[in-house]
Order: sequence, then structure tokens, then C-alpha cells
Amino acid sequence: MKTQRLATRAAAGTMIVAFALTGCSSGGSGDGQTPEAEGQTAESAEAQNDSGNDESGDAETGDDDASSDDDAEDTKSQDSTTTSSSGLAADADLSKESPSVAPKDAIATAKEEANDGTVHGIELDFDERDKAWQYEVKVIDGSTDFDVEIDAETGDVVNTEKDSSDDKEEAIDLNDPMTFDEALKLAQDEASGRLDGWKLESDDNRIEYQFDFGDKGDEIEVSVDVESKKVTVDD
Repeated sequence: MKTQRLATRAAAGTMIVAFALTGCSSGGSGDGQTPEAEGQTAESAEAQNDSGNDESGDAETGDDDASSDDDAEDTKSQDSTTTSSSGLAADADLSKESPSVAPKDAIATAKEEANDGTVHGIELDFDERDKAWQYEVKVIDGSTDFDVEIDAETGDVVNTEKDSSDDKEEAIDLNDPMTFDEALKLAQDEASGRLDGWKLESDDNRIEYQFDFGDKGDEIEVSVDVESKKVTVDD
């Protein structure tokens, strides 16, 4: 009987220890969560923080991209402004530079404006009123003499005037019997300086080039007869 009582007491002690261990395990979590659950919660919070930081970074990147686009647009706008105002300067030397519109194209435009009449004069110089290089092309059609002004950079007709005339003007030719370059070379043998303007016209039964040079404040006018190649200097 004594042996049976000892066994019973030992079993009861074992149960008490087991219950005590179970209680300690439950109390360790504090709020009822297991350590594994707490670890998962911490990881989730960290993931959310990382996600927030990524979104913030993306937003900053987007701002940078937008700023880059704005800078690109500003640069493009500046380039356009520069391109749109480009062309011959008011003090350009026509012996070294030429406007966008060639003389032959200005003549073609003037003939369309003047019923495809006879071209008897063309002049290129800087118009102080319009602040632009302009061609002045003279075309006669029957008894009507047209004076057509054309922008030398855009090719647009600026103005057209008409007068009655009984003159029988001779047609001019930019290449025959003398080209612009040939006439300019003859003129430069007699004068120097910046070429401010030039013209080719029929006048008093002769056709001649006229070149206007600016040399140290002085204006020198040189005429070249296309038939005789005679050079005349008027200063």
C-alpha cells in the first residue's frame, strides 16, 4: 500500500510541473501572439515601409523626368527662336554672303505677279523701313510697268506698284552676256569695301550692273556694262 501511495504522489507531481510549464509558455507571448506571429508582423511592417519608400522614390524620379522634359522644351524653344531670326545681317557683305532667295527665284515670283511680262530690272538692298533685305523687280507688261518688292529671306511679295509706261524696255538676263560674278570681279578691280547692294537693269538702250560699295564710311558706285565690259566709278 505504501508503494502505491508513492506512485500516485509522483504522478500528481509530474502533472503539476506540466501545467506550470504550459502556463509559462502562454504568458511569454504577452498579448496572446506566438513569437513566430510577432516576427511575421514585424516583417510586414518593414515591407510596407519599403514599399512607401519605393513609391516616394518613383515620385521623385517622375519629378526629375518632368523637369528634364521642361528643360528640353525650353532648349527647343530657344533653338526655334534662334532659327526663326536667322538670315543676313543688316550690314552683310553681299560679295561674300547671299540671302535665302536666289535672284532667279525672285524674278519668277515677280513675273507671276505681273502677268509674265518682260523683266527689265532687279535690285537687292536692305530696306531700312521694313528692316529686311528685299528684291525690287521691275516687269513691264504692255503699257503697265510693275514694281514688285520681295522679301529676300522668305520669298513673300511685300508690295506691288503699277505705273503706265510707253517705254520699250529690253529684257535682262542674269547669265548672258555677263554673269553676276564676272561683273563683280570687274567692279572690285576698281573699288573695295563691303558690298551694300547691287542691281542689274536696262536703261537708255544699255544693260548694266551697278554695285554699291561701302569703304570706310564712303559710298562708291561702280557700273559695269554687260556688252562692252566698260567699268565706270562714281564716288
